[in-house]
Amino acid sequence: MPRIEEQIEIAAKQADVFRFCHDGNRRAEWDEQVKGVELLTPSPIRQGTLLRFDATSGGSVFTWDGEVTGFQFPASSRVRVIDAASSSPFGQGSQLTWQLSASGNSTRFTWIWEYEPRGFIARIKDSLGGRAATQRAIKSSLNNLKAIMEGSRRTHAR
Repeated sequence: MPRIEEQIEIAAKQADVFRFCHDGNRRAEWDEQVKGVELLTPSPIRQGTLLRFDATSGGSVFTWDGEVTGFQFPASSRVRVIDAASSSPFGQGSQLTWQLSASGNSTRFTWIWEYEPRGFIARIKDSLGGRAATQRAIKSSLNNLKAIMEGSRRTHAR
């Protein structure tokens, strides 16, 4: 299963970063690949929560559903893909893990995306640039998050 791992240092408290990242209403402000998040189970987010994501990849918009399979405030969370639209470049069983740790007066945020390309064509696209594009989007999202949390970027809904 392909894996992308990126991390960034954010000059903000770990608990503040964790709370902000897990606010589905704010996700599209900083995550380059997410247009919206809908809770399918009652708030708050915790282990067992079901989520629906409106996402983008390579100009395509698609929906995927995930289950929070790990949630430890303020240190980590994991979402496993349980269903994805046929236009999704990844399939069921892919998972997103966020790990946060205190690093002096900052927070080290690690984003791990382990994904299963959805079918033969998606595997080819992944090797021909899809993986690199996803990695760039993750890096850009982390930079957006850093800018917002450090107060150097005005927030707005996309």
